[in-house]
Amino acid sequence: MVVTAQKREESVQEVPISMSVLTSSDIEEAGIFDVTDLTYFTPNVYSKQNTNQNMLIIRGISSHNVILNTPAGLFVDDINYPMTFMQNPDLMDIERVEVLRGPQGTLYGRNTESGAVRIITRQPGNQVRGSVFLEPGFYDTPHDNPFFLKAGASVSGPVVEDNLYFGVSLLTKDTDGFTENIYDLDDKAGKVDHKTGQAKLRWTPGEKWDISLLANAYKTDDGYGYLRLINGPAQSDRYKTNWDGVNHWKDENNGQALSIKYQGRTADVVAITTRNDYETDFANDGEFGPYPYPDQYFVFTSTIYSQEIRLSSPDEKSPLKWLTGLYGFTEDVDATAKFFNQARKTEYDNKGYAVFGQATYTLFDRLHLTAGLRYDDQKSDGTQTFNMLPDSYSKDLEHSEVLPKGSVSFDISDDVMLYATVAKGFLAGGYNYAFAEGRDNLTFGPEKTWNYEVGFKSTWLDSRIRLNASLFYVDISDKQVEEYLAGPAVRSVTNAAKASSKGFELELEARPAPGWRFFGGIGYADAVIDDWVSAETTGGSYDYDDKRLPYAPQFTFNAGLDYNHQSGLFGRVDMTGISDFYTEAKNDCKVEGYQLINLRLGYQAEDFGVALWCQNLFDKEYFKSKSTYLVGDIGEDGDPRTIGVRFTYRF
Repeated sequence: MVVTAQKREESVQEVPISMSVLTSSDIEEAGIFDVTDLTYFTPNVYSKQNTNQNMLIIRGISSHNVILNTPAGLFVDDINYPMTFMQNPDLMDIERVEVLRGPQGTLYGRNTESGAVRIITRQPGNQVRGSVFLEPGFYDTPHDNPFFLKAGASVSGPVVEDNLYFGVSLLTKDTDGFTENIYDLDDKAGKVDHKTGQAKLRWTPGEKWDISLLANAYKTDDGYGYLRLINGPAQSDRYKTNWDGVNHWKDENNGQALSIKYQGRTADVVAITTRNDYETDFANDGEFGPYPYPDQYFVFTSTIYSQEIRLSSPDEKSPLKWLTGLYGFTEDVDATAKFFNQARKTEYDNKGYAVFGQATYTLFDRLHLTAGLRYDDQKSDGTQTFNMLPDSYSKDLEHSEVLPKGSVSFDISDDVMLYATVAKGFLAGGYNYAFAEGRDNLTFGPEKTWNYEVGFKSTWLDSRIRLNASLFYVDISDKQVEEYLAGPAVRSVTNAAKASSKGFELELEARPAPGWRFFGGIGYADAVIDDWVSAETTGGSYDYDDKRLPYAPQFTFNAGLDYNHQSGLFGRVDMTGISDFYTEAKNDCKVEGYQLINLRLGYQAEDFGVALWCQNLFDKEYFKSKSTYLVGDIGEDGDPRTIGVRFTYRF
C-alpha cells in the first residue's frame, strides 16, 4: 500500500513510523462513519468523547479540559483541523486514512506532539465512477422514535478527458437520537442532524502538472443532552437526562485547498494553499439536573489560512532522497464562555512560519539513515473581556521551537525491516479562555515531548501475514495542567508538570485461506505524571506524582475475522475495547473499561451490495466519560445496541 506520511509516496512497510492505515474498503466493511469510530481500530489511539469534545489522544498523551488546540493533529486533504471541537468529522468519499503515532513536528509542525491523523479523499480521474448508499436503522432503546437514516452519494469523472476532472460527494445523517430528557419529556435531547458536502476540480495541463481545488463544508444541528446525573436525588437512568435548562449544539465549517504539483527534472515542487473557517455554538443546563443554576453558553470561531511550498528529490533510483519546504499560517480565534454568572470573551490572533527539511541516505541498498529538522516560530496577541472586571486585559505569546528527528532503518530482507527513531514534538501555548481572572493567568506556554521508538515491519509467507510492532518511550516536559485557584470557576493553566508515556503497539493481519482474513491490534501506553505538586484551594498542596494522565486508557485493542465467498456473500465480526481510565488528574473518577462486539453480514455483487449490521451486539452498558460536578457525579452513556442495513449501488 502506498502512503504519503512523509510527504512523498512510499510503501507503508518501508516507512520507519508506527502507523495504521485504513482504506476505503476497510472503512466501509467496519461500518466506520466518523473519526471516533476510526480510533477503535487503531492501537494506542483514543478519542476523548465528552459530548462535543473530540480530543484525539495518541499514546496516552492528553491535555486539560479548557484547551482549544490538541496534542494530536488532524488533516483532511492537507487542511488542518486544530480545535478539539473539530476533530470528529464524518468520513466521506475516502481513499485512505493514515494514523501516525509519535511526534510529527519535523514535517507537520505545531500541535502534533503525540502524532497525526491524515484523511485523504479520492481524486477524480478519467474513470467515471459513482456510488449511492442508503442506511436506515434504529437504536435499541424504549424511546418513541429510535430510528436513524444515513445516506450519501458521490460521482466523479472527466470533464475533458486527460485534462480536466470533477468530483462531488454528499453525506447526511438524521435521527432523534437515543436520549430522552425526562424533565420535559423531550425525546430529541440527543438528536443528530448532519449535512456534509465536498467538491473537487482537478486539472492536468501536461504530464508534469497536477492542479486540484477542493472545497468542503459541513453543518450540524444536534442536541447536547447526553450527560446525566448518575447519583444523588436527581439521578436518572441509562439514556435519560433530567435537565431544566437549554440544550443545543450547532457547528458550521467550510474549507478550501488549492494544490499545485510539478514534476521537474531535478526536483518536484508542491504548493498547497488552505483556508478553514469554523464556528461552534452550544449551550447546556448549568448543573445537568433540575436545579436553579444558570445555563452555560459557549461560542468558538476560528479562521485559518496557510501556505506551504515544498521541493523534493524526483522519484528515481538514487541513494539520496530529500525534501525541504517553507510554511506560514495566520489564525483568528474568538472564544465566548458564559457560566456561573460569569462571561468571558477572548479574541486572539496567531501568526507563524516554519522552515523544514528531511533527507534519507541509503547505504548498501539496505541501511537507511534519515535526519530532519524544523524551525517553527509563532506569535500570538490576545485580549479578554471579563464581566467581573471593569477593563479588558491583553497579553502576547511568542515562542520558537527547533524540532529535530533522526531515524535509522535496516532491511534484513525484502520482507523484514527494523527501525529506530528519535523525534521532538510540541503543543503550542494558548489562552485560558474559560477561567482567567486577569492578565497574570491569561496565557500558558508550549508543552514539549521527546519520543524514542524502536520497531519492525514484516510480511511473511508470500505476504499472507503482516506483522508490525513498536516499543516507545515519550518524555513530556512543561506539561500544561489546570490548577484550581478558588474553586471550579477560577482556574489557572500552567506549565507545571513533567510526565511520560511508555508502551508498545502490535498489529497483525493474516490471510490463512482464500476468502478468509484475520486482523487485530493491541496498544499499551502507561502515561503518568512524573513531577507535579500543586497548591490546594483548601490549603496545603497535592502531589500528583505517579497519577495517570486523564482520558488515557492503558490498553486499546481490536480483533476481527471476515470471510468473503466468491459468490458475493460475506460476513465479519469485530471486537473492540479499551481498559479503565481516569477523567481527572487526581485519579478519583474512574471510567470502567469495556469491550464491544460488532457483526456484519451481506452480499456484494459487481454493482450492488446489501449489508445487515449490528454494533454493540450484546447491548453492553458503559460510560464514555464521568466526572464529579456541583450536585453529584455526571456521566455520558455509550451507544446502545444499534441495528441497521446498508444498501449500496456503484457505477
